[in-house]
Amino acid sequence: MKRLSSRFHLALGMSSLVVTLLLGALFAGLLPDRDAALRSGRTSLAEAVGVAVTALVGEEDPTRLQQMLDFLLSRNPDLLSIGLRQADGALRLQSGAGGHAFEMAPDAPSTETQVRVPLLHDGAIWGHAEMHFKAIQGAASMSLHRGSPALLVLALGGASFVVFYLYLRRMLRHLDPSQVIPGRVRTAFDTLAEGVLVLDPQGCVVLANQAFIDIVGGDEKALVGKRAATLGWSQPAGASPDDTPWAALQGDNLARRHVPLYLNGQDGKRRSFMVNGSPVPGAGGKPAGMLVSLDDVTALEEQEAQLRLARDAAEQANRAKSDFLANMSHEIRTPMNAILGFTELLRRGWQQDPKDTQRHLDTILGSGKHLLALINDILDLSKVEAGRLEVEHIDCKVHEVVHEVVDIMRIRADQSGVQLQLEFPHAMPETLATDAARLRQVVTNLVGNALKFTTQGVVTVRVYLGPESERGRLRIDISDTGIGIPAHKLEAIFEPFVQAEASTTRQFGGTGLGLAISRRFARALGGDIVATSVPGQGSTFHVTVQVAEPDPFADWLTPEQLSQRQAAAAGADSGLRWHFEPATVLVVDDGAENRELVRLVLESSGLTVVEAQDGAVALAQVAATRPALVLMDVQMPVMDGYTATRRLRDQGYTAPVLALTANAMKGFEREIEAAGFTGYLTKPVNIDALLQTLSEHLPAQQLDATAAVASMAAAQPAAAADPHTTAGARRPAAMNSAARSTPGPALPAGPLIRSRLESHPRLSRVVRTFARTLPTKLALMRDALDARRFEELANLAHWLKGAGGTVGFDSFFEPARRFEQDARSHDLSGLEEGLLEMQALAARIVAPPDPDSARLPVLGAAIA
Repeated sequence: MKRLSSRFHLALGMSSLVVTLLLGALFAGLLPDRDAALRSGRTSLAEAVGVAVTALVGEEDPTRLQQMLDFLLSRNPDLLSIGLRQADGALRLQSGAGGHAFEMAPDAPSTETQVRVPLLHDGAIWGHAEMHFKAIQGAASMSLHRGSPALLVLALGGASFVVFYLYLRRMLRHLDPSQVIPGRVRTAFDTLAEGVLVLDPQGCVVLANQAFIDIVGGDEKALVGKRAATLGWSQPAGASPDDTPWAALQGDNLARRHVPLYLNGQDGKRRSFMVNGSPVPGAGGKPAGMLVSLDDVTALEEQEAQLRLARDAAEQANRAKSDFLANMSHEIRTPMNAILGFTELLRRGWQQDPKDTQRHLDTILGSGKHLLALINDILDLSKVEAGRLEVEHIDCKVHEVVHEVVDIMRIRADQSGVQLQLEFPHAMPETLATDAARLRQVVTNLVGNALKFTTQGVVTVRVYLGPESERGRLRIDISDTGIGIPAHKLEAIFEPFVQAEASTTRQFGGTGLGLAISRRFARALGGDIVATSVPGQGSTFHVTVQVAEPDPFADWLTPEQLSQRQAAAAGADSGLRWHFEPATVLVVDDGAENRELVRLVLESSGLTVVEAQDGAVALAQVAATRPALVLMDVQMPVMDGYTATRRLRDQGYTAPVLALTANAMKGFEREIEAAGFTGYLTKPVNIDALLQTLSEHLPAQQLDATAAVASMAAAQPAAAADPHTTAGARRPAAMNSAARSTPGPALPAGPLIRSRLESHPRLSRVVRTFARTLPTKLALMRDALDARRFEELANLAHWLKGAGGTVGFDSFFEPARRFEQDARSHDLSGLEEGLLEMQALAARIVAPPDPDSARLPVLGAAIA
């Protein structure tokens, strides 16, 4: 509701004063009372009637008496009727058009409307004269009848209000500060972007500009006269009301600068202001008012809040990335220790027992697989950005996982002179549902941590299920006889980068991440890790992991079987081979060495192989041979695997198409599926995984080694022909004379590089083919680099990245990957450096010996 103006209130107050004075005069008798005069007149009339009628009631002729009654009735307009009633109650005479309506009881007193006057005759009561008058409309009814005092009061009150209102409107115009300011000044005042208020000495608003009015809503007239302190301001927590600008008017009379205040606007939004107040000096040193300016800083505060959120998010993402990379760095070193350690033992030839050699090779293989899983985690950038950890629950052999960790860590324990023991105190199911990779990392971290802080004694790993009521919880206790941990540090050690004592890092090394990683993994698996310790005597880390309730009818292993299970499993697969029923498989890859490796593996398993070097050739081969399965590289020149597979599906080819890709990033599966692939295999190709995957799509069976050889001899597949005449195969291009004569810098010396497949009876031929082809490829790279043919450089690098790892020269993978990236980004300095690095590696390659020659060729001679 719109607020009434000051003029209205003043006019109403002044007119109320006039009405009050009139009412006072009325009740004091200073004004004539018409009603009292009427009542007095009626009394006099009644007395005159009584005298006149008494003189005539004794006459026998009532005519004169009737005439007198009629005359009285006609001369008094307020007299309705008049009658003469004898003492016996009989009505003698009456006068009145409506008849005589007198209803007063005989003993009741007269009223202002009905009057009874006694009549005497011969000294006795003859009867009564009865007169009926109109009702008197008195002052209490506030009659508007002419001459009424109420009419006078109402008329004067209303007239004075109108007169006062008009008068005050004219007079107050000269007192309104907003009207005193010239129009041009007022216009400039309203164009200010910040709100401005002018206050009087009492802190009331005298003037407000348009900017402030737009904030609070309404109009200036509604603000004028209100106290500034009552406009709904709020202050920051801890602020004092004495800090507000208008407090200076009643206080120290000092200016206020940059006072933060908040005010809800007409839209309900809270706005922030920086308020400045300057008192206007007046007579006697007292302030005559105050000028208040309000700077709206709401947008700045919102931007600052957004910047803080963005900064916090960036810092959190950076911390998550740093923590993740630090965690992975910590995790990579453990399997690398086993790989390098056992490889060094095998290289020196210190192990003469073939069983020990096989066991060491199994340990190296297991560590390599674990290392590959960690690398896949590093490449999964979504975890780094989101800080999330994904786990899975699938059936796995928990005891074998722990056996693998203990075998890997045993060499470190032997070097430290510490005994490492593995115990299974109770029977356990053969398989339990959990995340084997995460569990392996937890046990590896805790065993490594125990070995690091134990200089002598024993580290014991105990694996068992909870009691009957907790069969769904796997428990692993890692105990040591090391330095121990103070009680007040038992929780702090699980924080990232924290160790029990500052001196611990200097003495034992480490980043303090292992326990933080392990607890995070354990909690993600539905459990936890807690520690108990006695300083100087050792510590025990209790790991709990949630697993599915084991089936009571599942295979349970005794403690003795659990302790021997790993050794039995290690040799269980060594005598088994896959044998496929006759079928044709198309292998599509731009690397001849990759195709030859896969061909040898598949032909050894009873399959016929057809080759193609790109997607376009693959389409023709499928149309000609209709293979039962296609192995398709996804990145090739001419036509890539995605395009080729889409066209195959469009042409109605429904057989399985498996992708071969070096892309290990999680999430690429959707792209593979969208292109029409049945599944995928990652490079470097894992032979066992390749055969296992093919067995899911082609008829096959597993035989022991003797049966597999006999089956192969009986089958005599057609694929035993010369591999270089296989359809679609490319012969390595010979190095041209210009490439051989191209001078280059002296190649750095270093240890010789051998393929991990050189001892394989059939795959060694692929290694020799790669060694012969590599100089030509490097010469082509030099020519393409000199001519700035970056696309050709990228394709050659992609070939080397896949082929090198496939034939066992893994040292080429990372340089070739960087070289491919530099080629696609046209980084000349990186390309030049990368080519020199790969030439240096090539100079140190040792190709496996040719069965027809006793020489051991070194590829460096060909390059030099």
